[in-house]
Amino acid sequence: MKKKIAIVGGGVGGLALASRLAHKGYPVEVFEKLPSCGGRNNLITEGGFKFDTGPSFVLMPDFFGEVFSYCNERLEDHLSLKVLEVSYKLFYPDSDTFTVYRDPVRTREEIERLQKGSSAGFDKFIKATTVLYEKVRPLLYRCFTPSACFNPLLWPLLKDIRPFQSYWNMVKEFFPNEKLCYAFTFEAMFMGVSPFEAPAFYSIISYTDHVQKIYHPLGGMYEIPRALEALAKRFGAKFHYNCEIKNIRPEKSTLAINANGLDVSFDSVAINADYAYAQESLLSRNLKSYRYSCSVYLIYLGLKRKVKGLEHHNLFFAKDLVANLDQIFKTGNVPYDPSFYIHVPTVTDSSLAPQGKDILYILVPVPNLKKAKSDIEASEEALRKTIFEKVSKIIGSNLEDLIEVERHFYPRDFLDRYNIKYGATFGLAHNLTQSAFFRPANFDQRIKNLHYVGASVQPGGGLPVVIASSRITADLIERGF
Repeated sequence: MKKKIAIVGGGVGGLALASRLAHKGYPVEVFEKLPSCGGRNNLITEGGFKFDTGPSFVLMPDFFGEVFSYCNERLEDHLSLKVLEVSYKLFYPDSDTFTVYRDPVRTREEIERLQKGSSAGFDKFIKATTVLYEKVRPLLYRCFTPSACFNPLLWPLLKDIRPFQSYWNMVKEFFPNEKLCYAFTFEAMFMGVSPFEAPAFYSIISYTDHVQKIYHPLGGMYEIPRALEALAKRFGAKFHYNCEIKNIRPEKSTLAINANGLDVSFDSVAINADYAYAQESLLSRNLKSYRYSCSVYLIYLGLKRKVKGLEHHNLFFAKDLVANLDQIFKTGNVPYDPSFYIHVPTVTDSSLAPQGKDILYILVPVPNLKKAKSDIEASEEALRKTIFEKVSKIIGSNLEDLIEVERHFYPRDFLDRYNIKYGATFGLAHNLTQSAFFRPANFDQRIKNLHYVGASVQPGGGLPVVIASSRITADLIERGF
């Protein structure tokens, strides 16, 4: 008889794992403290606007396809992914811009406009990151422990993936122009780490941007957890919402979870909650000393009309990006001149807002609650004013006058709503000592039949990688590991 399995947390990792295990015939029950699935990949609806609250784009679509094919389904029957013709647009403080297109010829023209002769560096960079991606991709479906570093078969790989070089220094090899360096390393900030600290192998994100392209799921990003939940239910998985787990403990040959005050026993448990929270609150353990990602301050705006000048994805750089990164990751000061990202999904998908209206999702990287020297709320008015002035200049209208709906989300909300330690939006930081072999494994080394899935364990954060995490964990459970 198949093992009875509990999954604690209904984020994308937990949903993908539930789909895989239910498809294999396991009795699966998912426990989620929120009233709906998705975790950080969630939804706010107000006044006809549909705001996606978490991830805002789809990279590496083959990883999404894999979870459906694992269940003998076709991705196309569950999600409609549209490739973007304009991948994103970058705004520099001197009013210069850089647009990345689906068409690499047009991207090369943009590179040449910023610095003549640099498109040759772009070709070399893509070649180098392609090699890296081919080396790293197979690792995203394997679970390692630090002892794997002593396996001589892996030593050549350690050299190939440039673990001791920073993302920034790798990019500098190909682009002497600092604007281009920022253009090809900014993705690190959206893993919650500085490009000056992220290992070079994270440059595979740039590879996916430029080679595999960027996609949008029609209907919004919340269609992803919704599709996975439906897939899991099709195979018999049961979902318990508004059901918070208080603790997990071994009990003879089973594991007991306390769900809304009641103890329930399972043969195996997989935790899709934040790893640090799980160790301290669910397992009553002393937590190791980890480094945590930054947090973010979010503004969701529903606008009275459509605006011009912005693409689906936009990034505004601070005047002094080095100082901005220091504030976020070192000094803990609220950025006085922030870099920020703007998501305008209605450029591509009109279904997300009332006819003739736009959505602006503004994300500002800020210090997590461990590092922060003050509450973001104390600086919110000045921060909002700085951002709105920059956006107003681009769209040619006073942004304040266009607002119909406005919602905010703060670092403390990540702690209170999602149980993410220090409100560190992206979980454990993706620095060298918390990547690959050194990131927490997908199985518990002290309790048999206890497993983990999600952004804070192997292989790491980001929707496609979290989906890969669900494959690792499903394989471990299948093998009885």
